Amino acid sequence: MNEMTHNVNTINTPQQALEEYMGEQFIEWLGHYIPNEMQTWPIMGKIQSAHPKPEKVRKFAIQMFLAAEAFMGSRDGDPGFLRFAIANLSESDDPQAESALEILEKRRTDELVGHKVERGIVQTAKRDLWLRLLKALEISQEEIDRAEPKEPTRNYIAELSDVFSTLEWETAVGAFAALERSIAEEYKVFMELLKHNATVTEKDLEILTNSINTSQYVVTTSHVLDKAVFDRETKDLVWQGVTRQLEIQKDFLNDLEKYLL
Repeated sequence: MNEMTHNVNTINTPQQALEEYMGEQFIEWLGHYIPNEMQTWPIMGKIQSAHPKPEKVRKFAIQMFLAAEAFMGSRDGDPGFLRFAIANLSESDDPQAESALEILEKRRTDELVGHKVERGIVQTAKRDLWLRLLKALEISQEEIDRAEPKEPTRNYIAELSDVFSTLEWETAVGAFAALERSIAEEYKVFMELLKHNATVTEKDLEILTNSINTSQYVVTTSHVLDKAVFDRETKDLVWQGVTRQLEIQKDFLNDLEKYLL
Protein backbone atom coordinates (compact mmCIF):
# COMPACT_ATOMS: atom_id res chain seq x y z
CA MET A 1 0.00 0.00 0.00
CA ASN A 2 1.50 3.33 -1.01
CA GLU A 3 1.64 6.29 1.36
CA MET A 4 -1.14 8.20 -0.37
CA THR A 5 -3.58 5.29 -0.32
CA HIS A 6 -2.78 4.69 3.34
CA ASN A 7 -3.48 8.33 4.14
CA VAL A 8 -6.73 8.22 2.15
CA ASN A 9 -7.89 5.28 4.22
CA THR A 10 -7.26 7.18 7.49
CA ILE A 11 -9.71 9.94 6.57
CA ASN A 12 -13.01 9.22 8.31
CA THR A 13 -15.34 11.98 7.07
CA PRO A 14 -15.83 14.07 3.92
CA GLN A 15 -15.31 17.20 6.00
CA GLN A 16 -11.87 15.92 6.98
CA ALA A 17 -11.00 15.22 3.33
CA LEU A 18 -12.13 18.69 2.28
CA GLU A 19 -9.97 20.26 4.97
CA GLU A 20 -6.84 18.15 4.53
CA TYR A 21 -6.63 17.11 0.88
CA MET A 22 -6.28 18.86 -2.44
CA GLY A 23 -5.27 17.88 -5.94
CA GLU A 24 -4.34 14.23 -6.47
CA GLN A 25 -4.98 13.21 -2.86
CA PHE A 26 -8.52 14.59 -2.92
CA ILE A 27 -9.22 12.93 -6.26
CA GLU A 28 -8.00 9.56 -4.98
CA TRP A 29 -10.10 9.94 -1.84
CA LEU A 30 -13.19 10.59 -3.98
CA GLY A 31 -12.46 7.44 -5.96
CA HIS A 32 -12.69 5.45 -2.72
CA TYR A 33 -15.56 7.39 -1.18
CA ILE A 34 -18.11 7.03 -3.99
CA PRO A 35 -18.22 3.19 -4.20
CA ASN A 36 -18.02 2.88 -0.41
CA GLU A 37 -20.97 5.21 -0.02
CA MET A 38 -23.01 3.36 -2.64
CA GLN A 39 -22.39 0.05 -0.90
CA THR A 40 -24.36 1.39 2.07
CA TRP A 41 -27.49 1.85 -0.06
CA PRO A 42 -29.99 -0.97 0.61
CA ILE A 43 -31.24 -0.81 -2.99
CA MET A 44 -27.86 -2.01 -4.29
CA GLY A 45 -28.14 -5.28 -2.38
CA LYS A 46 -31.76 -5.69 -3.43
CA ILE A 47 -30.92 -5.40 -7.12
CA GLN A 48 -27.95 -7.74 -6.87
CA SER A 49 -29.86 -10.51 -5.12
CA ALA A 50 -33.22 -10.16 -6.90
CA HIS A 51 -34.71 -13.04 -8.92
CA PRO A 52 -37.55 -11.31 -10.77
CA LYS A 53 -39.61 -12.67 -13.62
CA PRO A 54 -38.12 -12.10 -17.11
CA GLU A 55 -40.70 -9.45 -18.02
CA LYS A 56 -39.68 -7.39 -14.98
CA VAL A 57 -36.01 -7.72 -15.89
CA ARG A 58 -36.82 -6.45 -19.37
CA LYS A 59 -38.67 -3.41 -18.00
CA PHE A 60 -35.82 -2.60 -15.64
CA ALA A 61 -33.17 -3.06 -18.35
CA ILE A 62 -34.98 -0.72 -20.75
CA GLN A 63 -35.03 2.05 -18.14
CA MET A 64 -31.33 1.53 -17.44
CA PHE A 65 -30.68 1.79 -21.18
CA LEU A 66 -32.70 5.00 -21.51
CA ALA A 67 -30.82 6.52 -18.56
CA ALA A 68 -27.51 5.55 -20.20
CA GLU A 69 -28.59 7.13 -23.48
CA ALA A 70 -28.96 10.47 -21.71
CA PHE A 71 -25.16 10.69 -21.36
CA MET A 72 -24.74 11.36 -25.08
CA GLY A 73 -28.29 12.57 -25.72
CA SER A 74 -29.10 10.28 -28.61
CA ARG A 75 -32.89 10.64 -28.46
CA ASP A 76 -35.33 13.44 -29.34
CA GLY A 77 -32.60 16.01 -29.92
CA ASP A 78 -31.62 16.08 -26.23
CA PRO A 79 -28.03 17.42 -25.96
CA GLY A 80 -27.14 14.90 -23.27
CA PHE A 81 -25.28 15.23 -19.99
CA LEU A 82 -21.85 15.50 -21.61
CA ARG A 83 -22.83 18.37 -23.90
CA PHE A 84 -24.63 20.13 -21.05
CA ALA A 85 -21.37 20.02 -19.08
CA ILE A 86 -19.38 21.18 -22.12
CA ALA A 87 -21.77 24.12 -22.67
CA ASN A 88 -21.51 25.06 -18.99
CA LEU A 89 -17.71 25.11 -19.05
CA SER A 90 -17.62 27.00 -22.35
CA GLU A 91 -19.50 29.91 -20.77
CA SER A 92 -16.89 30.41 -18.04
CA ASP A 93 -14.01 32.89 -18.28
CA ASP A 94 -11.97 30.85 -15.80
CA PRO A 95 -8.77 29.54 -17.49
CA GLN A 96 -9.10 26.34 -15.43
CA ALA A 97 -12.55 25.79 -16.92
CA GLU A 98 -11.07 26.10 -20.40
CA SER A 99 -8.57 23.33 -19.65
CA ALA A 100 -11.32 21.07 -18.31
CA LEU A 101 -13.46 21.92 -21.33
CA GLU A 102 -10.80 20.62 -23.71
CA ILE A 103 -10.73 17.30 -21.86
CA LEU A 104 -14.52 16.87 -21.98
CA GLU A 105 -14.64 17.82 -25.66
CA LYS A 106 -12.05 15.12 -26.38
CA ARG A 107 -14.14 12.66 -24.39
CA ARG A 108 -17.15 13.44 -26.55
CA THR A 109 -15.10 13.07 -29.73
CA ASP A 110 -13.86 9.68 -28.55
CA GLU A 111 -17.43 8.56 -27.77
CA LEU A 112 -18.54 9.48 -31.30
CA VAL A 113 -15.77 7.70 -33.20
CA GLY A 114 -17.41 5.67 -35.97
CA HIS A 115 -20.91 6.82 -35.09
CA LYS A 116 -23.78 7.06 -37.56
CA VAL A 117 -27.28 8.51 -37.47
CA GLU A 118 -30.28 6.28 -38.16
CA ARG A 119 -33.91 7.40 -37.86
CA GLY A 120 -32.72 10.55 -36.11
CA ILE A 121 -30.88 8.59 -33.39
CA VAL A 122 -27.12 8.77 -32.96
CA GLN A 123 -25.75 5.23 -33.13
CA THR A 124 -22.49 4.82 -31.23
CA ALA A 125 -20.40 1.78 -30.33
CA LYS A 126 -21.84 1.89 -26.81
CA ARG A 127 -25.39 2.01 -28.11
CA ASP A 128 -24.70 -1.01 -30.31
CA LEU A 129 -23.55 -2.92 -27.22
CA TRP A 130 -26.67 -1.89 -25.31
CA LEU A 131 -28.84 -3.11 -28.19
CA ARG A 132 -27.06 -6.46 -28.13
CA LEU A 133 -27.81 -6.82 -24.41
CA LEU A 134 -31.46 -5.82 -24.77
CA LYS A 135 -31.98 -8.25 -27.64
CA ALA A 136 -30.34 -11.01 -25.57
CA LEU A 137 -33.07 -10.31 -23.02
CA GLU A 138 -35.56 -10.97 -25.84
CA ILE A 139 -36.58 -7.33 -26.25
CA SER A 140 -37.49 -6.63 -29.88
CA GLN A 141 -36.23 -3.67 -31.90
CA GLU A 142 -39.80 -2.43 -32.07
CA GLU A 143 -40.05 -2.45 -28.26
CA ILE A 144 -36.74 -0.59 -28.03
CA ASP A 145 -37.87 2.02 -30.55
CA ARG A 146 -41.14 2.56 -28.67
CA ALA A 147 -39.55 2.63 -25.21
CA GLU A 148 -40.22 5.74 -23.16
CA PRO A 149 -38.58 6.84 -19.90
CA LYS A 150 -40.82 6.16 -16.92
CA GLU A 151 -41.15 8.78 -14.19
CA PRO A 152 -37.99 7.73 -12.27
CA THR A 153 -35.92 7.92 -15.45
CA ARG A 154 -37.47 11.22 -16.54
CA ASN A 155 -36.69 12.72 -13.13
CA TYR A 156 -33.14 11.36 -13.22
CA ILE A 157 -32.46 12.86 -16.65
CA ALA A 158 -34.04 16.22 -15.82
CA GLU A 159 -32.28 16.60 -12.47
CA LEU A 160 -28.82 15.65 -13.74
CA SER A 161 -29.28 17.86 -16.80
CA ASP A 162 -29.99 20.76 -14.46
CA VAL A 163 -26.82 20.06 -12.44
CA PHE A 164 -24.65 19.89 -15.55
CA SER A 165 -26.12 22.95 -17.26
CA THR A 166 -26.96 25.52 -14.57
CA LEU A 167 -24.60 25.17 -11.60
CA GLU A 168 -21.01 26.39 -11.22
CA TRP A 169 -18.61 24.66 -13.60
CA GLU A 170 -16.70 23.11 -10.69
CA THR A 171 -19.96 21.62 -9.42
CA ALA A 172 -20.71 20.27 -12.90
CA VAL A 173 -17.35 18.50 -13.16
CA GLY A 174 -17.80 17.11 -9.64
CA ALA A 175 -21.11 15.62 -10.74
CA PHE A 176 -19.49 14.33 -13.94
CA ALA A 177 -16.76 12.54 -11.99
CA ALA A 178 -19.30 11.07 -9.55
CA LEU A 179 -21.48 9.88 -12.43
CA GLU A 180 -18.57 8.08 -14.07
CA ARG A 181 -17.65 6.30 -10.84
CA SER A 182 -21.19 5.56 -9.66
CA ILE A 183 -22.25 4.03 -12.98
CA ALA A 184 -19.50 1.43 -12.59
CA GLU A 185 -20.88 0.43 -9.17
CA GLU A 186 -24.46 0.44 -10.42
CA TYR A 187 -23.60 -1.82 -13.34
CA LYS A 188 -21.85 -4.32 -11.06
CA VAL A 189 -25.10 -5.11 -9.26
CA PHE A 190 -27.10 -4.92 -12.51
CA MET A 191 -24.77 -7.50 -14.04
CA GLU A 192 -25.24 -9.83 -11.06
CA LEU A 193 -29.00 -9.54 -11.58
CA LEU A 194 -28.68 -10.39 -15.28
CA LYS A 195 -26.45 -13.40 -14.64
CA HIS A 196 -29.55 -15.16 -13.32
CA ASN A 197 -31.04 -14.88 -16.81
CA ALA A 198 -30.28 -17.96 -18.90
CA THR A 199 -30.48 -16.11 -22.24
CA VAL A 200 -27.61 -13.72 -21.46
CA THR A 201 -23.99 -14.62 -22.27
CA GLU A 202 -20.75 -12.99 -21.11
CA LYS A 203 -20.45 -11.33 -24.52
CA ASP A 204 -23.94 -9.84 -24.17
CA LEU A 205 -22.80 -8.21 -20.92
CA GLU A 206 -19.92 -6.36 -22.61
CA ILE A 207 -21.55 -2.93 -22.26
CA LEU A 208 -21.61 -3.44 -18.49
CA THR A 209 -18.16 -5.01 -18.11
CA ASN A 210 -16.61 -2.19 -20.17
CA SER A 211 -18.18 0.41 -17.89
CA ILE A 212 -17.19 -1.47 -14.74
CA ASN A 213 -13.57 -1.34 -15.92
CA THR A 214 -13.12 2.24 -14.68
CA SER A 215 -9.47 2.46 -15.76
CA GLN A 216 -10.69 3.51 -19.22
CA TYR A 217 -11.87 6.86 -17.90
CA VAL A 218 -9.77 7.35 -14.75
CA VAL A 219 -7.30 9.57 -16.59
CA THR A 220 -10.01 11.76 -18.12
CA THR A 221 -11.89 12.17 -14.86
CA SER A 222 -8.72 12.83 -12.86
CA HIS A 223 -7.54 15.47 -15.30
CA VAL A 224 -10.91 17.24 -15.25
CA LEU A 225 -11.05 17.25 -11.46
CA ASP A 226 -7.45 18.35 -11.20
CA LYS A 227 -8.53 21.72 -12.60
CA ALA A 228 -11.03 22.22 -9.77
CA VAL A 229 -9.62 20.89 -6.49
CA PHE A 230 -6.73 23.25 -5.78
CA ASP A 231 -8.30 25.26 -2.92
CA ARG A 232 -11.07 24.92 -0.34
CA GLU A 233 -13.61 27.05 -2.23
CA THR A 234 -13.37 25.03 -5.42
CA LYS A 235 -13.29 21.73 -3.54
CA ASP A 236 -16.55 22.69 -1.83
CA LEU A 237 -18.13 23.34 -5.24
CA VAL A 238 -16.88 19.99 -6.56
CA TRP A 239 -18.20 18.26 -3.45
CA GLN A 240 -21.64 19.82 -4.01
CA GLY A 241 -21.69 18.21 -7.46
CA VAL A 242 -20.60 14.83 -6.09
CA THR A 243 -23.22 14.76 -3.34
CA ARG A 244 -25.99 15.99 -5.62
CA GLN A 245 -25.21 13.36 -8.26
CA LEU A 246 -25.19 10.60 -5.67
CA GLU A 247 -28.55 11.78 -4.29
CA ILE A 248 -30.02 11.72 -7.80
CA GLN A 249 -28.54 8.27 -8.55
CA LYS A 250 -29.86 6.85 -5.29
CA ASP A 251 -33.35 8.26 -5.85
CA PHE A 252 -33.35 6.86 -9.39
CA LEU A 253 -32.55 3.33 -8.24
CA ASN A 254 -34.97 3.47 -5.31
CA ASP A 255 -37.77 4.65 -7.59
CA LEU A 256 -36.99 1.97 -10.18
CA GLU A 257 -37.38 -0.76 -7.56
CA LYS A 258 -41.09 -1.06 -8.29
CA TYR A 259 -40.32 -2.08 -11.89
CA LEU A 260 -38.07 -4.89 -10.71
CA LEU A 261 -39.12 -6.31 -7.34
